[in-house]
Amino acid sequence: GLAYDALIHLATGLAIIIALRQEIGRILAGFNFKRQDSAYRKNRKSFGLIVLAVIPAGLAGLIFDNLIEEKLRIVEVVAWSLIFWGVVLWWAEYYNNKLTKKSSLEQLSWPHALGVGLMQVVALIPGTSRSGITISAGLFGGMDKKTAVKFSFLVGLPLMLGAGILKFFEMISREGLGENGLALCAGFASALISGIIAIKLLLWLAEKANFNVFVVYRILLGIVLLLV
Repeated sequence: GLAYDALIHLATGLAIIIALRQEIGRILAGFNFKRQDSAYRKNRKSFGLIVLAVIPAGLAGLIFDNLIEEKLRIVEVVAWSLIFWGVVLWWAEYYNNKLTKKSSLEQLSWPHALGVGLMQVVALIPGTSRSGITISAGLFGGMDKKTAVKFSFLVGLPLMLGAGILKFFEMISREGLGENGLALCAGFASALISGIIAIKLLLWLAEKANFNVFVVYRILLGIVLLLV
């Protein structure tokens, strides 16, 4: 329902802010226009890259969100999306491991950002993990794994907060908070904690291991959905 959607989006947005607070603070510091040294200019560029990556999915979400929900939220679509994009994530990491030169957050280009942004549009299809597909796009684009994870969540932050706020006000106008306020607060706290853990885990896997656990999980879940 609307309450659940608003809860998940807002909790995920706050989890990103908490987990990546240093990166977000550094990017926002770029708005100190009195500073024109290289570091501050790079911070301002990072903000522009995030905005560019957000625009395609933001527009597509506003225009097609309800249509996609109605037409594509069926078990077969979800299952095959889980399997297909799980394989793509494995392939992206395999490809990225072969690269000799990779980009950090400060070295990202405008085409990098646009590519990730366009993949966020595809993530509107049910069963397609937004973080998974944008991390894959980053890896194919030559980002190092940790940068791909960070950029994925940074470009997802405005979408999460925007969608959460829209759905929250839609819920208030239709249903009000009703008698479920306490349950919603508990659910929000649970989603927030699990979101922070998931982000930290992805960052750890990017630095110390690989994403195979998520690849296997997605493929197995997709197979189970097809068999049930």
